[in-house]
Amino acid sequence: MKKVVLLTILFVLLAACGKPDKETSSQPEEPAKSAVAEADSEKVSDKADVAEESKETNASDESADTESPDTSVQGASENSALKEQYLNELAAIEEEIENKPEGETQIEMEDIAAGIYEIWDDELNKIWKELEKQLPTEKMDKLREDQRQWIREKYRIASEEAEQYKGGTMESLVKVTAQAKVTKERCYELVEKYM
Repeated sequence: MKKVVLLTILFVLLAACGKPDKETSSQPEEPAKSAVAEADSEKVSDKADVAEESKETNASDESADTESPDTSVQGASENSALKEQYLNELAAIEEEIENKPEGETQIEMEDIAAGIYEIWDDELNKIWKELEKQLPTEKMDKLREDQRQWIREKYRIASEEAEQYKGGTMESLVKVTAQAKVTKERCYELVEKYM
């Protein structure tokens, strides 16, 4: 009975983490469970907020930009291509994760969840290195401070989600799954907002 409950919780958590969004996938979306659909709708609204903020940031950057029109158009085109490239990479990662085995034992599930977290963390580091090349120093310094705050928030969220399992076998699994989910969301946020 415990295994069934454990697997159900894991499937719900992984489904919420591994479900590709309409924006990043050309495949039709299958009907989802209500909890997963609710989580996906929250992600879409969060991404819409991030995209809106990105548009506002881009508009203010363009108005303050002193480059010639040809240069700014070329830069915007390059950024758009780079953004599309990273969005495609993120979608490919989601597909790769979706095709991973789910694990039958607690140890297997924890190993898989840790692997998923590592994949998203590696991708976040790759995005970060690209942003360091692209962004002006002042903007990068602000982003570094935001990133430090985000790291603290990531650990807070993971600890909060794992709190109900404190001392139990599910604690570490829930914690690492939450870290993977938050890291995935941060990857999308950085690509949408800064590329």
